[in-house]
Amino acid sequence: MFARLLSLRTWKPSLSKFCQMRLNVMLFRFLPSWFSRCYLRLLGKIYYLLNWKERKLIQATITRILGSDLEPAVLRRLKRRTFRGAIDHYHEKLFVAYSHFGRLVGFLRRRVRLEGAEALEEALAAGRGVILVTGHYGAVEFLPGALAVRNYPATMICRFQTNRLRLSMQERAGRVGLELVDSDGSNVLLTALKALKRGRILITECDEFEEWRPDPARQVTFLGNRLDADRTLEILRRRSGAPVVTALLRREGGRRYTLHFTPIAAPAATAAEPVGISCLKVLEAAVDADPVQWYQWRKFGTLIQPLTGRDDAHQESGYLAPEIGVSIPVQA
Repeated sequence: MFARLLSLRTWKPSLSKFCQMRLNVMLFRFLPSWFSRCYLRLLGKIYYLLNWKERKLIQATITRILGSDLEPAVLRRLKRRTFRGAIDHYHEKLFVAYSHFGRLVGFLRRRVRLEGAEALEEALAAGRGVILVTGHYGAVEFLPGALAVRNYPATMICRFQTNRLRLSMQERAGRVGLELVDSDGSNVLLTALKALKRGRILITECDEFEEWRPDPARQVTFLGNRLDADRTLEILRRRSGAPVVTALLRREGGRRYTLHFTPIAAPAATAAEPVGISCLKVLEAAVDADPVQWYQWRKFGTLIQPLTGRDDAHQESGYLAPEIGVSIPVQA
């Protein structure tokens, strides 16, 4: 009995695993969407109450990046909305994985509007596949499905927090022609290159900071902080020859969403700006325009702590978007 109580005290699940507990999965199979969202927001408040260091880190990061430009009352409201947006992300994750499949497909077709899709069509027409770069922004969980239900040949690199999630997503993906590649498997880069060679859309993220392969010879400024640039996307582009397009799925309110596509020009010379930096600039502009849609504040705060002289403990919480493509491990 004592050992069990001790294990409960030391059990510190990530926010992702906390929201994906078995009871929540069961509830999502039959609860109305509005009720399950309210329920998950309540769980989120409990999680951040218990994990106060993580909450403080997120708040401190938002204050550092945005605090000088906002009134205190406005900043407090923005922080509350940011936490709510992070929990809504997990609501969207569970909705994709466990809601009624027919309702999900209809939702993705009716509620998600594509803007700038001609950029994606033109890139696909080149016949070398497309590297589709997104971030932890807006309703990113809907992005692969929104493409798949419109018959786009999408492939995504996945990291699953639970085996239950893996099985559910694999079954659902198969129904709409969506390919899943487990990032914990071997030869992920080779699999990604093969998908591009077959003319598929490879979905990855540019803000998975702990997966970056830093380039010490090149730096990038993101949200006012100088960082060693990530070379992953540029290496993938060079090896595949595939064009690069960014895709950010913005929440518009009223359960409506807009998927924005932006083509990224390939560097004309070796000294030109790598595509990874260009993609990060697109994401930065979106975060500047609407900070509450981004939910990498904790990981970004952990990243910039050494730059600010802070010594807060790093809190592992796994991927915020485990079923969306993560930065691909590069052997170079």
